[in-house]
Amino acid sequence: MEEKFTIACSEKKGEEAAKELSLKIKSVFPKAVKDIFLFFTPQCNPHETLKTINFTLKPRRVIGMQSPFLNFEDKIIEEGMAAFVINKEGVDLSEVFVKENTEQEIESALRMSLKGRSREKEFIFSMVSPRFNYRDYLRGLELAIGKSFNVFGAGYIRKYAAKNYQIINNTVTEGLVNIIGGGVEETSLSVAGFIPLGRPFKITKVMAQRSIIMEINGKPAVNIYRDYLEDKFHTFIKNYLFSLYPIGIYYNNDIHLINVIECLKDGSLACIGNLKENVEGHLMFFHSQALLDELKKKLEIIKSHGEGLVFMVNSMLRKKVLRDYAQEESRIIKQILGDRFKIIGIYADYSFFSEPERREMNLEAGNILMTLWK
Repeated sequence: MEEKFTIACSEKKGEEAAKELSLKIKSVFPKAVKDIFLFFTPQCNPHETLKTINFTLKPRRVIGMQSPFLNFEDKIIEEGMAAFVINKEGVDLSEVFVKENTEQEIESALRMSLKGRSREKEFIFSMVSPRFNYRDYLRGLELAIGKSFNVFGAGYIRKYAAKNYQIINNTVTEGLVNIIGGGVEETSLSVAGFIPLGRPFKITKVMAQRSIIMEINGKPAVNIYRDYLEDKFHTFIKNYLFSLYPIGIYYNNDIHLINVIECLKDGSLACIGNLKENVEGHLMFFHSQALLDELKKKLEIIKSHGEGLVFMVNSMLRKKVLRDYAQEESRIIKQILGDRFKIIGIYADYSFFSEPERREMNLEAGNILMTLWK
């Protein structure tokens, strides 16, 4: 049976990496290569890589994104490149590139690109560079397509190299890349692996448009850390350890993590995540057994589809929190899914995916986003 997808990676340096990657792809698809999604670490030269891939494979399309680290099967790749190739019949992809970081520009570009397309069984996959504010992106996206479209993607709030390169339309650039696609079955889910600490609290005042929690239990938001950590609080603040204790909110029968970026002078907390008022929350802490239990439960949803390609957006914050356990996490995921599923992924500062049935967008900075492609 002809393959619909394949994945390949190379941890070699320079042009040798692109050559090895191309040859691995060619061994699976010797006649024709349609669409390549390419991911590369900052040490790689995207101009040389694109030139080599085009010369060797002559693909219909190359879409590329730089990432600080990559996932490939059961490994974390610190230097190199990886790709997944779609050669499935009936797949229809089109690119929308946005240069200007305004919600009006984002809305206009997406609205124009969706004209004449059937939105049923279609999706938007977005890759957002640190030049773009994710709040402007999400607002522009909602204005263009509403809340019932299938959307998922990843982005960055900080730079991990002098340039954060992307490849689109045979051009190496920086900006916002959106891929509108059809003909691929796609299922998304997220994995946390954190447990609650202490008593629950209520988030009582937020500035959602600025991603700021102002008050928890009617008091300056930072006090929740002061109350929990007591005499360790000043060391906590001095060493900037908010990443170890994200805020967990329970809704839609799941845990959504809000990650604190910094404490403001008035005691408010600048965050990444979906902020809502009058919802119950907890301080959260990573727990390896909780992760294992959740992985077994969530990955059964993917396994029920039989086979496919799993694209994983892992979290830079999560990698920092898990430390040495991050590699073990990758190994466990591959072990549970087995050889019927190909696994490839990137690390990002945040990920997002829509839930069209609930008409909501989930924005996460500490969870793993997994999307199954069939």
